[in-house]
Parts: sequence; C-alpha cells; structure tokens
Amino acid sequence: MIILTLFQVISFVIIIDAVLSWIQPPSSFPRSLTSSMTAPLYAPIHAVIKPQATGGIDFAPVIVLVALQFLGNAIAGLL
Repeated sequence: MIILTLFQVISFVIIIDAVLSWIQPPSSFPRSLTSSMTAPLYAPIHAVIKPQATGGIDFAPVIVLVALQFLGNAIAGLL
C-alpha cells in the first residue's frame, strides 16, 4: 500500500512538472523543485529518446507515467 501511494505521489509530481513547464510561472522555485524531483526518472529515457530528436517534444513524462501505472497494477494484483 505504501508503494502504491508513493507511485501516486510521483505521478502527481510528474503532472505538476509538465503543467509548470507549459505555463512558466513567474517564480522559478516550483519548477526547479519539481524538475529536481523528476530529472532522475527522466534521465534513462532521455538517454534513449532525446527530446531534440522528437521535434522538442519530451515523451519521458508519459513513459514514466505509463510505467508507474503498469507497476502499480502489477503490485496491486499481487496483493
């Protein structure tokens, strides 16, 4: 249960980070905080799929969200 809650929190942070990247808030604090939390999750994906190679679109957040959903469902199925 704690792992599933952690997956939900991570998913929420990824969504907030994506939204903040679109709206560019006046203060850089929220964006720098969420970016520092999500960058380690995106790094392995960016090593394979670089945003520059996809026309500037970063697919890492979507891939991480799908992976978290898959892992969460697999763990929930085991419980």
